[in-house]
Amino acid sequence: MKKLFLLLLSFIISSCIKSDIVQYGKRNTNAPRDASGLQYSGLGGGDDKLIICNPATLGRKFCRFLRKYDNTIWTDAENYYSDFSDIQFLNDIYFISFFKIDKDVSYCKGWRPGENNYDGIKWNIEIKRDEEDIFWFDYDYYGTSNEIEYSMLYKYEVIDSLLHFSSSDDQNFIFIPSGKNYSEGFIDTREIIKLEGCTFSEL
Repeated sequence: MKKLFLLLLSFIISSCIKSDIVQYGKRNTNAPRDASGLQYSGLGGGDDKLIICNPATLGRKFCRFLRKYDNTIWTDAENYYSDFSDIQFLNDIYFISFFKIDKDVSYCKGWRPGENNYDGIKWNIEIKRDEEDIFWFDYDYYGTSNEIEYSMLYKYEVIDSLLHFSSSDDQNFIFIPSGKNYSEGFIDTREIIKLEGCTFSEL
């Protein structure tokens, strides 16, 4: 009887140990990974798509597109995007900057995830899709009210070294990599009208 009890006890202990090992292995396998491949088991189960890219916080570690294209500048070669013909991606608080530099009046501005405000105007941005070559975000425009006036989905996708832009209101543009340098040490930024979020790259 004593042998039978010991045998049963050892079987139960062995089963618990095996069960723990399997659960631990599964938890590690499904833990989210950042853009560099580093795994974060402390963030719980599920896949890495549950962790949202947010360059305004420590979530920038999970930004795949912005990590790959950080500090890159793109230009609209055919000048269809006439308001701001050059754009720059940054894996930083203001993740995208728009530039219009010409001989008369030059401007730059930038957008950040979450709430943006400038001169009494409000809009909100939420990143929806983030892959190495695909970047989508929702743009909700409030204007001066507390209600959304309109919403748009902005899509950026790099295909064959060209940046394809489209939006839910049927805008479509193609940008090429730009050789321009929008760093403060390269151009005279005192001549530029700096709107909300205007960010210049590092040298």
